[in-house]
Amino acid sequence: MKSNPVLLPLPDFGPIGQVVTRCRTVVPNDGPVPNRDKEPIVMKIRPNSHRFFQVTIVPAIAALLTIAGFSASPPAAAASAIKVLVDDTPPITTYDIRNRAGLLRLTTRGRAGRSQAIEDLIDERLKMQEAARQRITITDAEVDRAFGQIASRAKLTPARLSQALRRSGVNPQTLKDRLRAEIAWSRIVRARFQATVKITERDVAEALAGKETTADADTGISQFDLQPIIFVIPAKASKGYIAQRRREAEAFRSRFAGCDQALDQAKKLKGVVVKPKTRRTSENLRGATGENIAQTEVGKATRPEKVPQGYQLLGVCAKRGLAGQSMAAEEVRDKLSNERGSRMARGFLRDLRANAVIEYR
Repeated sequence: MKSNPVLLPLPDFGPIGQVVTRCRTVVPNDGPVPNRDKEPIVMKIRPNSHRFFQVTIVPAIAALLTIAGFSASPPAAAASAIKVLVDDTPPITTYDIRNRAGLLRLTTRGRAGRSQAIEDLIDERLKMQEAARQRITITDAEVDRAFGQIASRAKLTPARLSQALRRSGVNPQTLKDRLRAEIAWSRIVRARFQATVKITERDVAEALAGKETTADADTGISQFDLQPIIFVIPAKASKGYIAQRRREAEAFRSRFAGCDQALDQAKKLKGVVVKPKTRRTSENLRGATGENIAQTEVGKATRPEKVPQGYQLLGVCAKRGLAGQSMAAEEVRDKLSNERGSRMARGFLRDLRANAVIEYR
């Protein structure tokens, strides 16, 4: 008896998700696939089409894993034969293929089958081989955490998720193997291409041309040059002295003649420290301090605020808008980065396949 399906979104592995590669298989003389007991055929596999999708949690582009409560039993590992060899990686067996095909049927709602499972496993072997070459190790704890995220978003425990997979005829280990490969691949790609993926302001402007944005989505980001000035208060100062220092800070603010004159003005006073200028954006200036700065004109100083050292004023030396730095532009920038990164990742995987010896049996 079937139970209601449970929808499970896959977890976030960063900018690079899964690269699904379909390959052209060549059979000599257009004949049938050779029997595995005969001499194996060794061939290089050249991809001819690709499908990339990003696996995310926040923000989410969710791929749904639908677990139907079948009463089927998982295939027995004993009834297994080697079907594919990829370089010196562990062989791909019929048991591996059955489990991965079952998982793919769940994650794609039945649209993928045995041939896609084989390609998925080949890619997985190549990714893990490259991870080993680069000495990238994914711990069991990391895999269990990703597995737990899937379970949590489906409102299941990891144990219940494992049970649901087994009832569907899928060994949970095939999902864990896939998670391990994707986590490793995301690190490989990030290390290889992070410095290469460059998005210019022109790229963002062109992508934004004609793009409609709401007022909230197009809130600009400002950059401030600030001059911190501190009226120092000793640790055991009396309330009267603290109040006096606040009045002195307020008086200094009213006389503030700009950042260029701040040091000369402060020299005339005792216990006043002018710190080096700092640069901040409105994105990382939150709360009362951010509001205080936003309300202060350039060339003026903010209201004194209590800090551990005493009372601090911030001279607003300069304010400028950052082109292409609105929230809408940041979304476009992220999208362009992901698109370029995914193209590079697909190309890198193609290269790995082209250089590998893949033997079908």
